[in-house]
Amino acid sequence: MNILVANWTWYASGGDWTYVENVTSMYRTQGHTVIPFSMHDERNFPSPYSAYFVKNIDYKKLNKKNILEGLRVIQKSISSTEAKENLERLLDHVHIDLAHINVIHHYITPIILKTLKERGIKIIWTLHEYTPICPESTFISHGKICEKCFGGKFYHCITNTCKKGSVAASTVAATENYVNKYLNYYQYVDHYLCPSVFLYEKFKSFNFFPEKLVQLYHGYNYEEIELAKAGTSANTNQITSTDQPPITTKNQLFNDETYIVFVGRLEKIKGVHTLLEAMKSNPGIHLKLIGTGTQEQELKDYAAAHQLSNVTFMGKQNRMETLGIINNAQFLVCPSEWYEVLGFTVVEAMALGKPVIGSAIGAIPEMVISQQTGLLFSPGNAGELAEKIQLLFNDPEAIQAMGETASRHIRQLINSERHFSGLQALIPAL
Repeated sequence: MNILVANWTWYASGGDWTYVENVTSMYRTQGHTVIPFSMHDERNFPSPYSAYFVKNIDYKKLNKKNILEGLRVIQKSISSTEAKENLERLLDHVHIDLAHINVIHHYITPIILKTLKERGIKIIWTLHEYTPICPESTFISHGKICEKCFGGKFYHCITNTCKKGSVAASTVAATENYVNKYLNYYQYVDHYLCPSVFLYEKFKSFNFFPEKLVQLYHGYNYEEIELAKAGTSANTNQITSTDQPPITTKNQLFNDETYIVFVGRLEKIKGVHTLLEAMKSNPGIHLKLIGTGTQEQELKDYAAAHQLSNVTFMGKQNRMETLGIINNAQFLVCPSEWYEVLGFTVVEAMALGKPVIGSAIGAIPEMVISQQTGLLFSPGNAGELAEKIQLLFNDPEAIQAMGETASRHIRQLINSERHFSGLQALIPAL
């Protein structure tokens, strides 16, 4: 089969790309041909089909004084006629048997769904976020969980300025949701794949095509995990982000073999502020933070102001360096404060045999089974998190036992063979 895989990027851009990379590899292993459809970007992996990609959308133009250019960006982000036309050209030259949609909102846009259906192509869509039922995409408004848009009342996004605290950005997001709802592009999808029970139940509760929702955990290729466990990754102490020195330097206060780790974007919804507050109560435990984000400087300032000499900002690391750092850690902390869809960082840590302390929100409890594969705490509760960190860090036997259970659990839950079998149940021709 020729399978069109649509995603807003064709480069490593986060959890959505991790899935895209794994599922395309799986398709190719099964003898299928993958045809990407994405947005132009200098970071993209080479593709013979890149001529059909859409132009890069620069949302920074929304903040500039060129009103006409800003309006063009808004129009393209809501319904991209360029994406429709480019896809039609592609379909005129390449026969497509199946379309696998991933993250397309704001860039490629759901307008392509009608084009695909008009050509008689089966469509499956893996849901990586909540955009169809939440204009802000995360159910977060000003740092708190919000579901006011229930029932299609997307105007709440505007009145609450949910998107970046901006009336303009919130208006664009709400307008996009209203357009997609009333033009009903979503009806053309045959099956919506839900990576977690939590996401499945959330979309179902919002009455979003419940008859088309299918709960199917992601697949994952564990080859790189095995390489990291074997110690073949790059030097895990190399710091690639050098814009500001870390709070501590190597071996200044701690033995690098004894530390805990956080991996992810340095954003409010990821709960890093809560984690740093918890570290104030654990001065003898070393925390390594891997990642960058809009709140990086704010977090560094907080760490400096509270003299958190037990915290090291590692900046951005490449994939194998990240896996190596996780592999040498005692455990991983995932303090998210939003409805996590799945979280490949948790998957990778558990596959490496590391227990996880995670917040009890979203899909995290489906992976972190309390007292078995790790520990759970109430989202945003720094005091409880501090206690859980100290409790687990001081119990090497529990770390070992939970880590072994975590590895078994996650490899059974997040499994490429099971994922492909689930896809075959929906698309027998696979």
